[in-house]
Amino acid sequence: MCYREVRCARHACGHEHPQSDKKIDCGSPACRYSQAHSPACSPKTCPQTCKQWLKPARNVVVSNSPARCGHCCSK
Repeated sequence: MCYREVRCARHACGHEHPQSDKKIDCGSPACRYSQAHSPACSPKTCPQTCKQWLKPARNVVVSNSPARCGHCCSK
């Protein structure tokens, strides 16, 4: 199944702050969110034959910040 990849910065406090995200295509014709899913798939049968949801998002840390996040700084 397709999923979202969330690119994050990790702060010194350990919290992660999202920077960007993108959909990762699973390439399955049986996944409604994939580019491989047929546009001719019937709206009546698609919910029974194809996956109708995304896998949970995956965070990818792309940078580290020496500072604490805004939430921790306001405490």
